[in-house]
Amino acid sequence: MEREFGPVLGFCRRIVRLFIPTYRIDQDASVDLNQPTVFVSHHENLRGPLKIIIWTTIFMRIWVLAKLTEPKACYQHFVDYTFTQRFHLPKAIAKLLAFPAAWIASFFLNQARVIPVYRGSRQLKKTFTCSLQALEERIPVTIFPDVDYQSKDQPVGKIYEGFLHLEKLYYRKYQEHIQFVPLYANRKTHKIYCGQAVTFQGSKENFRQERDHVAQELQDQLNRLIDKD
Repeated sequence: MEREFGPVLGFCRRIVRLFIPTYRIDQDASVDLNQPTVFVSHHENLRGPLKIIIWTTIFMRIWVLAKLTEPKACYQHFVDYTFTQRFHLPKAIAKLLAFPAAWIASFFLNQARVIPVYRGSRQLKKTFTCSLQALEERIPVTIFPDVDYQSKDQPVGKIYEGFLHLEKLYYRKYQEHIQFVPLYANRKTHKIYCGQAVTFQGSKENFRQERDHVAQELQDQLNRLIDKD
């Protein structure tokens, strides 16, 4: 398994950093990466993933919708949804723009070593298998679970809880808990903050009882990181 970002992405990150505000990891942030770690962050209509991927000093595997990692599927998604439904462009213009955009987007996502998320598909098993392998090798996984991912608003709203099944699968295999760590790039302070690790406490039989509490705690901590100034 890859343990660093692709060389083209690495070069582009250095160039992009010259032209945008600098974000630095908060000095008080302390995460034991010798533990299986899942970072949980705020999407902010793509702002969150971009800030993290540009400024992180930690190699991490980010969950990304699978169709965006495959040029042809990405092209179709851009034509059918992104450029037409979101940006309300005529379909002819959408097709013209989608062709280069899809190839560029899928190329850089693969350079970022993302984990494809096969939402609503039997292939979702691949997402969890790849994530478990990364966690076993102590490579952090990063997830942006906002239900309303297009929202630029703060605070963090409702989040999907499905990713927490990683805990159930990991504990079943290794009898060890995952630490879920809130992560947020604060645009007011230009710092990347880490919250306190949230972990399940019981066995897999207690998973359902603890899931809602863990999800709520992650959401609350993200909102506290947003409010830092």
